[in-house]
Amino acid sequence: MTETKDIRIKLTEKQTQCWDAFWNNINIAILFGGAMGGGKTFIGCLLCDSYASWVIEKFNLKPDKYPINLGFMGRARAVDFNDTTLETWKRNIPQSHYVIRSHDKEIVIEDRVKFAFGGLDREEDVSKFSSAEFGLVFLDQAEECNRDNIAVLMSRFRQKVNGIPLPYKSLFTANPKNCFLKDEFVLGNDPKKIYIPALPAENPYLPPTYMASIYEAFKHRPELLLAYIEGSWDSLEGADIVIKDIWIRDAARVVKSYIGRPKRVFGVDVARFGDDTTVCYCLDDTDIEDEMIFGQKDTMYTAGKIHIWAQEKHPDLIGVDVIGLGAGVADRLREMGDNVLDFNSAEKAEEETKYHNLRAEMWWNTGRRFAEKDIKLTWQGKSGEDKDLARELSSASYLIRNGKILIEPKEKIKERLGRSPDKADAYIIGLHTLNNAVIAESYGDWRDDDYKAKCSPYVGL
Repeated sequence: MTETKDIRIKLTEKQTQCWDAFWNNINIAILFGGAMGGGKTFIGCLLCDSYASWVIEKFNLKPDKYPINLGFMGRARAVDFNDTTLETWKRNIPQSHYVIRSHDKEIVIEDRVKFAFGGLDREEDVSKFSSAEFGLVFLDQAEECNRDNIAVLMSRFRQKVNGIPLPYKSLFTANPKNCFLKDEFVLGNDPKKIYIPALPAENPYLPPTYMASIYEAFKHRPELLLAYIEGSWDSLEGADIVIKDIWIRDAARVVKSYIGRPKRVFGVDVARFGDDTTVCYCLDDTDIEDEMIFGQKDTMYTAGKIHIWAQEKHPDLIGVDVIGLGAGVADRLREMGDNVLDFNSAEKAEEETKYHNLRAEMWWNTGRRFAEKDIKLTWQGKSGEDKDLARELSSASYLIRNGKILIEPKEKIKERLGRSPDKADAYIIGLHTLNNAVIAESYGDWRDDDYKAKCSPYVGL
């Protein structure tokens, strides 16, 4: 099998190796990748288009109302395929060569052949493959995919043209991760499964600032730098945990000094569901001075409890995530005269090119600060370490999606822990609030009557 399309594009050295392996071998599976920024998606799209052109020329296919289905192009999630892989296809494959049928999720090439495309995140979509016939499967960022769903795709290699079987190909791209790809391609010895590493340093088309941004994002995680810069698949067990347990234990021995008093803030995670708890931490800088925890209540009750506690603790700022019932609590606290920072953790991050949302940015920055020993955490208000908080902080994992850091949903952490990570969220909200707080006039210097005069008449005093 040799390529017939004249590709007038300069490939990188590793992309050329991938190209040669694809065209020079029959019945082969290729894993191309091993680091971020190696040009993986580009070569995948290019090879799919070239495979289609080869089939058209080989069998002298004519335009047909029912183009031959050559295979599947996809990712773990359909939305990610549409936002990244499909966009790469559009940028690099001549528009005159294909038509995208969005409703049918098909790319039709020269009205002769086609590829199905989409995600593996919907069981009903995966089930449709049970009767499909493929010649090629291209999975972008395959480390995100479920192994069983991939097995369904691989079982569909039976497409024939004019009674002649096609050369069946599977092409995976991936970043390093402890998954089946490592066992089967990186560590395995099957001659029909080829691993071609690709590193960002080998890609001359990356922006000049790319490497610097990766080093900055992962500077506190040397094992991840080895993976994402040098393509190492080793020593990654547990590397997807945002905050390491040892960092939390070390935080009890951190010494911090202040000129005057430290900032004092509240971090409030409002219960969203019946078995969740509302957690309010009072932080003196990063250390927990005291806590208030109670079950789900209405917004008036919750705001009232926090407001009364604020009269005792005198925080410089109260931070509330407004997702769910948090918005009502923040509004009521503000009505009662409290200084409130309200934010939505699902909205965009301050550094939106690095993080999928503000929640990811908050968690990642907390992990970085723990790693850099910038967090003192001695649980002053408790006798000994709060093991529940430590467990929750060290339970969240992350993944890189479309080049941005994403923290797993709270619901998944809850499934694994058997409880909602409300303490961890409250603490991280508190640290985010610290970044926005300014030391206010000491409430302790005010007489009770003065404090009442400064508050709303609806404080209930």
